[in-house]
Amino acid sequence: MDRGTQHTAATAATALIDAVRERATAARLAEAAAFVAVGDWAAAHTSEEVVGDPITVLGEWHEESYAETLAGDQFLELGGPGAPVVAEFCIGEVAAARGCSFDAARRLVGDAIELRYRLPRVHARIAAGEVDVWRGRRIAQTTRTLTFEAAGFVDRHVAYVAHKATGPEVDRLVAEAAARFDPETTEAERAEADGGRHLTIELGDVGYADPLTGTIRGTVDVHGTLDLADALDLERTVAHVARQLTELGCDQDLDVRRSIALGEIARRCDGVATLEYDADQPPTQPPTPTRTRREVVLFVHLDQAAITGTLNGFGPGIDACTGATGIDLARLDTPGAPRGVVTAEQVQAWCASPDTTVTIKPVIDLNLDDAGNGYSPPDRIADHVRARWPRCVFPYCTRSSRTADLDHCRAYDDNGPPGQTSTTNLFPLCRRHHRMKTHREMTTGNKWTYRPTHPDNGEPPSALIWTSPTGLRYLVDRDGTRVWPPTTT
Repeated sequence: MDRGTQHTAATAATALIDAVRERATAARLAEAAAFVAVGDWAAAHTSEEVVGDPITVLGEWHEESYAETLAGDQFLELGGPGAPVVAEFCIGEVAAARGCSFDAARRLVGDAIELRYRLPRVHARIAAGEVDVWRGRRIAQTTRTLTFEAAGFVDRHVAYVAHKATGPEVDRLVAEAAARFDPETTEAERAEADGGRHLTIELGDVGYADPLTGTIRGTVDVHGTLDLADALDLERTVAHVARQLTELGCDQDLDVRRSIALGEIARRCDGVATLEYDADQPPTQPPTPTRTRREVVLFVHLDQAAITGTLNGFGPGIDACTGATGIDLARLDTPGAPRGVVTAEQVQAWCASPDTTVTIKPVIDLNLDDAGNGYSPPDRIADHVRARWPRCVFPYCTRSSRTADLDHCRAYDDNGPPGQTSTTNLFPLCRRHHRMKTHREMTTGNKWTYRPTHPDNGEPPSALIWTSPTGLRYLVDRDGTRVWPPTTT
């Protein structure tokens, strides 16, 4: 292919991608306008009465009241506490206008009411076309059972990242809001969850026979609910033994190797031998466990109020977010483990175990830069980069940087100057996007490239500009991804 033909093909490809982007933007704006119109319609059919606390299931009513009011319109609780009630029959108009079922329209109106009255910041971003409607509705569906104050907490914290927040991230924020504004219920649920732990090995007759064919399977089902720290210990051990089986020549797939690993662990433990203590130790000394010590790695972020337990120097145990007495929370950010918040009492229970190793790591100051001389970054630089960039820095990617590769933006030169492996030249890329940055695309012969922004040239600070194989550009910062340069309307 000569240069002229290649240039023509690249221009055509760019025009196609531009058309996709323009039509996607137009569709998003149209959907947002329609969603806001649904909220306007519902708002015109509300009452001065608001939803109480707690609420019932979305838009439902008791059978007795339903029988009494079967012939007439009535108000339904479609939003959370503090949102106005909505006339039932107005939903029928929405269903007819959209060509959907009444139940689907009821859910749509409920989400619109929740966002309009309890999540106004997220609603404003949807109306401006900055957040997809489906993302806003996903947030609204998780906050409906929260108190009015707790929903406001979620709105304040999620609004500016609503365009990129994943489902698990929203769920963790909602759980934190529930814990902060309803600590009694949270503590009761944690205690109930502790009491629900179990491990069941189905050794009954049904476990050995296929219920459909009656043939002997020779396998049993194992299921249970564990404490998080215990589950992490078990996962680490099972994964380690499964890798060893591969090195020893086992060619089964990963799931099978993990199941074999659990049996190997059981046999090597020799029953309950791992819980025994040194018999030669004098009885006057406290027994020393011989089992492997637990290591719980926690990245905890605290403000001054959380450390001192006061707000403006007054009152014990004051939550800085609610201004009231509440439970203390710790934020977990451990690779391979669920992220989110747990109570301080839970962390205390983990660390109080005699076989737990507690390691305190220094706080990373993200305002300071650091550099090393080798190709592979030391732990302090790797932790710094991943703390600064929590996700893969490729446009719109949401993968955690904890498991991502650390890429040298400016290629590492073995004969170059020292300090090439620095916090200003390393960026996290998941393996797929690292490959796309390293290798050329087959059709155009180009590859994705990126560079840090130059504030002196009018570009935002602390950001990256990516260029696609077709020449389109995107700006990525800690708030997400947007087209660059920004389009004007």
